[in-house]
Formats: sequence, C-alpha cells, structure tokens
Amino acid sequence: MQSAATRSINNVEPLPRRGDATRERLLDAAETLVSDHGFQEPSHRALAGRAGVHVALVNYHFGSKEMLFEEALARRADRLVAAWRASLADVRARPAFTAEDVLGAYWLPFENIEKSEDAAWRSYLCVVGRLADARDGSAWYDRYFGAVAGEYRDALRQSLPGISDTHLDAGFSYARQIFDRSLLHRCGKTIAQCTPVGYRAEDAERAIAFAAAGLRRLSLNHVPLKFSRAPEPA
Repeated sequence: MQSAATRSINNVEPLPRRGDATRERLLDAAETLVSDHGFQEPSHRALAGRAGVHVALVNYHFGSKEMLFEEALARRADRLVAAWRASLADVRARPAFTAEDVLGAYWLPFENIEKSEDAAWRSYLCVVGRLADARDGSAWYDRYFGAVAGEYRDALRQSLPGISDTHLDAGFSYARQIFDRSLLHRCGKTIAQCTPVGYRAEDAERAIAFAAAGLRRLSLNHVPLKFSRAPEPA
C-alpha cells in the first residue's frame, strides 16, 4: 500500500523542460505562417520573428525548418483523427449508408471552420488543407492520417460494392482535392477575391454529391472507362 507521501510524489506533474516555452512559440508560429502562406514561403527568420526568438533556435530545437513543420502538423493530429473517427462511427451505426454519407463524415470536421472561435484549431485545419502543396505532404498525410484514411476507404468500399482498389484510391484522392480546395476558400487563403461557385459554404453538399457520383461511376469496373475525343476543329 502506497504511503501518502509516495502517492503525492506519483501525482506530481513533471516540471517543464528548459526550452519548452520556446518550442511551443515556434510551433505556434509555424502553424500560423503555414496557414497563411503555405509550406514553401516561411523562412527561418520569419518563423523566429513570429515566435520572438533568435533565428538559430529553429534548428537548435527542431533540426530543420521542415522538421518544425512536421511537428506542428503532428501536434494536433490526434484531435483531427478523433473527430474523423467519431463522424465515421455515426455513419457506420446506420443500417445502411452511401458514399455521400462517408464523404460527408470526412468533411464534417471542416464544416464550420470559418465560424470556429478556436483560432489555433482553425489555423491547424488550414495547415491540413495546404498539405498537398508541401514537398513531404503525402508522406506526412500517410504518417499521421493514413490509418483513419484507410478506415474511410473501407467504408467507401462497403458503400460501393465491386469497386477496384485502384479506382477507389483514385476517387478518394480526387474527393480530397476538392475538400482541400474548399477548405482553403473557407480559410480565406486563396488568391481569389471572392469564393467561386462550387466552393461556397452552401455548395458543400453539391461537392460531396459530385464526388460520390464520380466514385459510383468508377465502381462500374465492367464498363470501359473510355471517353470520346473532342472533334478536331474545322
């Protein structure tokens, strides 16, 4: 039986490590700057300036700018994965579900991003939307979100009997591209002065229906995917 003193020691929170506050400031800076400008633009100096620390501390704490970016992505990944799994669990609990339901569950964590009062979470989701433009974006997505993405592909396969793995992977990738672009418009991170039709808040269901219809077409594996060429100009 543990003494009161032992229990007290076991329950003591570990003291902050030297440099933890600096690391957090740099992670916050990376999150904000990548959200605003993408993965290519923020320099060591810009990151350090945003964090209010010496520029040498970027490499001192993280080894490189790219490793800082990856750790910023990893920091809140569990929260997004949990949100994705919760929304997919709601779909799987239904007696039957469609591709639209599965894609809608994938989009749900991003649905009201522009209305979120959690600025840090809003910035993080915008960072996720920029992954496709990162040099290591595909590897990072697979590392932190690959398992839950696989669960979504499994659910899509269940809703689309007969679809091949090749067509499923391609179709889900196309859907993700639509979602990424829509997310960046929601974040206000695109060049366009106004959000075009197809990416507005009220267009979410239409975009999901479009992607689901494409997946259903791809599920018809026995129908050749041949499209007639445009006629030659006269």
